[in-house]
Amino acid sequence: MKPSARRIKSLNGERLIVLVDESGMPLFYPALYVTVHLRGRSLALNTIQNALDAVKALYAWQGYYGHDIESYFSRGELLQAHDVHSLRDFMQRPLSRDNGGKIATISGRPAAVSTSNQYARMSVVADYLGFLGGQLQRSSAHSSESTQRMVAQIKANRPRKSTKSNVARDEKHLDDVLLDALEDALKPGSANNPAHEYAVQVRNALMFSILRVTGLRRGELLNLKVEDIDFAKNTLKVVRRPDSKDDVRAYQPVAKTRERTFPLLPELADQIRGYVLGQRNKVPGAKKHGYLFVTHKSGASQGRPLSNAAFGKFMGELRQVVEGCNGIHAHSLRHHWNYSFSAICEGINMSPEREEKIRSYLMGWSETSGTAATYNLRHIKEQAGKAVLDLQHRHLGTVRKGDAA
Repeated sequence: MKPSARRIKSLNGERLIVLVDESGMPLFYPALYVTVHLRGRSLALNTIQNALDAVKALYAWQGYYGHDIESYFSRGELLQAHDVHSLRDFMQRPLSRDNGGKIATISGRPAAVSTSNQYARMSVVADYLGFLGGQLQRSSAHSSESTQRMVAQIKANRPRKSTKSNVARDEKHLDDVLLDALEDALKPGSANNPAHEYAVQVRNALMFSILRVTGLRRGELLNLKVEDIDFAKNTLKVVRRPDSKDDVRAYQPVAKTRERTFPLLPELADQIRGYVLGQRNKVPGAKKHGYLFVTHKSGASQGRPLSNAAFGKFMGELRQVVEGCNGIHAHSLRHHWNYSFSAICEGINMSPEREEKIRSYLMGWSETSGTAATYNLRHIKEQAGKAVLDLQHRHLGTVRKGDAA
């Protein structure tokens, strides 16, 4: 069996995701697991998607080795140590989305997912098998203890998380020269513009500008409606719209963070108004909903809200426009916004406490989440750096005096 994940939009607008078999029939126990264990905890749809990807990997392991876990558990047979070791090794393998769930290989050698990916997979698989054991085994103290031991053994075989330090968030940023070159290439009429239709060029340039100057997430950008722009006050409001009925996208972009309002320069507000009146509203079907950015290309999706896939294609094209743009994506622009905001705060001698409070609001974070503090660590780093340099100057000054004597 090669299950696949399918997103569904219910009549009330609620988005669901289920694993289905080759005939499109939902798999009973994965669906029950999602309903009871995942949706019951109000987890985000993307989090449920990641969990089901791990369950898909479990099904791939079953198919590869000819196991039938549901039958085993119904007979009171649980995974043994060698099964767990086999499962652990298999969870390192990437599953290709393009070849029916088969194992992907590179140059004839098995590829491997990251340690964190393997760790997450095994965590979900342990939780799912614990749930499955509770459903299929006869209820008794012995069976419950046996299932708990199996789950503990699977978790004990998870890889150790890497302790290698990554580049700190406050140090992640793009080159402004590179971003300026991209904006020049995206200007409507530019010879280097990857889009051919003028209206699409206007839309793409506007999306890039908004991302750069506001630090919005991709989902927040695609969730914007025309009504969220106050052209009288020149403001942009981020609004949460989970499970919106008028959003036809099964993969609905949503605002993950808190609602907030951004002031806009009159020039940027005018650009948004110009796109709405000059391009967006002329697209067939665009007036049936209020979402700001729409699909311009002729076809069944013309006029509909711009999809995640279409936006991803746009960002992918940027990497080919200007040399050195390989690492650009929507979230890298969010990191760059925070870096630029830090530089502005430093230039006006804003206190770290005040900076953290303002940053939390503009990014939609809770003030108590601690997320803004990760960017504000640069103050501590700078003070530590100055202290170390001061010690070095004192030491070298003492040495030089000694040499002179």
